[in-house]
Amino acid sequence: SGQWKDSSASNTAAEKRGFEIVAEHLTVSSRHGEEADDGRMGLSVHVSREQGLASQNFQCHGCTRPIGIVFGPAKVCTYDGRYYCYECHVDEECTIPAHIVQNWDLRKFKVCKANCETLHIMEEEPVIDLASANPSIYCHVPELNEALKYRSQLRSLQGYLSTCKDPKIWDEFRRKAWPREHLWERNEHVYSVQDLLQVQSGQLMQLLKKMVAFASKHVYACVLCKQKGFICEICHSGDVIYPFDLALTFQCARCHAVYHRKCKDKVMCPKCQRLAERHQMKQEETYNDGEGD
Repeated sequence: SGQWKDSSASNTAAEKRGFEIVAEHLTVSSRHGEEADDGRMGLSVHVSREQGLASQNFQCHGCTRPIGIVFGPAKVCTYDGRYYCYECHVDEECTIPAHIVQNWDLRKFKVCKANCETLHIMEEEPVIDLASANPSIYCHVPELNEALKYRSQLRSLQGYLSTCKDPKIWDEFRRKAWPREHLWERNEHVYSVQDLLQVQSGQLMQLLKKMVAFASKHVYACVLCKQKGFICEICHSGDVIYPFDLALTFQCARCHAVYHRKCKDKVMCPKCQRLAERHQMKQEETYNDGEGD
């Protein structure tokens, strides 16, 4: 993919970090409905480039009024790179999702009236999947890596609280996140524009930390939730360990068994090995039965 060379839109924060991240075109749609023909019902995370007034036949992209040359100045919308007349573009400013995702640029830019309205409506919608839109951003923005860690913990913790026989604890946990249940119930790479702005400000991290502290405190203290812990079958120490304790434990992505992180670094996953051996034995039995026939 090409790099975005528009120096006027370069991000000061990105420059300080010494990177520029540009991914392929991707548009994510709102859960409120299908993406409109003109693209406004989705959030584009592709940096738009100006194509020149001739590409629009010197007409406003909103109302088709003649613009440019003798017809009046054309105003560029930073969100879609299109040209608009002075009525369809009144210099309103918004944060541009593509600039956040590609360059971690959280500044506001001038957009047309229609796109400004859409961006405000979509600001709280969790429709931006960073893993799909630009996974390399995690390599350059430490705050996102930290948020990913806490969100991974929350996804694990919600499994304990949602099955606890004390319904009050689950209700309280959900209230702490409302109306942003996606922080723990969905793909941990999915964010809204508001979430990403709060990653930068530190507000989201404060919320995630409070939720992890609240949930983990309950699991450690609850007699029933404690029983859903794991025993490391590598060292057999007898300590009850939990998958949300990321600093001390490792959970196998294939079989979901949990081990001490220091133990797992030394050997392969014992449960996966057992499963592989059983699978091989079944294949051999099937083969032998076939040979006997």
